[in-house]
Amino acid sequence: MARPSVVLMKSKLIKTSVLSITTIGVIGCHSVTRVETAQTLIPKAKAGVASSTFNSSTDHFQFGDYSSSAWVSDSFTGEHIRQFQGKTLHFGVSQTAPDGGLDVGLSRADDVTSNVSEAKQDLEICSTYTTNLTGNGRWWAGPKVSVNWQGDEAAKQNGDDWYENYIVEIASSTPEELHDIYTGDYFKGEVLPRTRLAGSEYRHYKIRFHSWWQFWSVRQDYRISGALPLEPILDVWIAHGLPENRSFDGVKANIETYGQVSGTGKLRMDTTNDSTKPLACD
Repeated sequence: MARPSVVLMKSKLIKTSVLSITTIGVIGCHSVTRVETAQTLIPKAKAGVASSTFNSSTDHFQFGDYSSSAWVSDSFTGEHIRQFQGKTLHFGVSQTAPDGGLDVGLSRADDVTSNVSEAKQDLEICSTYTTNLTGNGRWWAGPKVSVNWQGDEAAKQNGDDWYENYIVEIASSTPEELHDIYTGDYFKGEVLPRTRLAGSEYRHYKIRFHSWWQFWSVRQDYRISGALPLEPILDVWIAHGLPENRSFDGVKANIETYGQVSGTGKLRMDTTNDSTKPLACD
């Protein structure tokens, strides 16, 4: 998703070469890097760990029970790469432009699309985010939920049936900084009632971004790993306009970067709708 400060907007695919990170200069206190060989960007898998090949495009690809999507904005300048090692998705990015960014996601390959009211029942995600990202830009990570994203293109032009929603578990900006961004003069977001989940308070926002709606939920006590019940968050969104009868297009672990950000990261996730079998995050 796209914004001048934190949001990115979906756009055309960009092919890149397979490269690794090398420092080429410094802006302020931050290194600016470019990418040169894949082997140093993503470490080799341990013996006995099945790995996919390096993927340096934005193509959606699957490995075992998991799949990965990626997107770059029109203004993205740099390199990016992904590889599965077992159930873990490794990624690397080096962006030198001050605007635009990268969206990397990890989801279950066997997710079945249903409507929101059915999908939300006892829905829980366990996600883990490992980041080694530096630069003058921003990044944020957490579950991403799309509703009617695969729906009718005409509806997307109107935007009333097209929802792109984010839960922020950890970010380079503080929760207070994100609050100021979402409620500031550009986004003018609506502040929704707060909820307390998984040991922390979550603040919720509704934003009209270009031609579609976005709901944002921000954990006030950041963490890199943990289980999160999604039904209470979805109930808040539903109470403020998210349609229950639209297609729930799945939930994924997600990291996005915006602006001059370079480094590596890892994603792990699992989901369940079985309340008798709580997820154990590792």
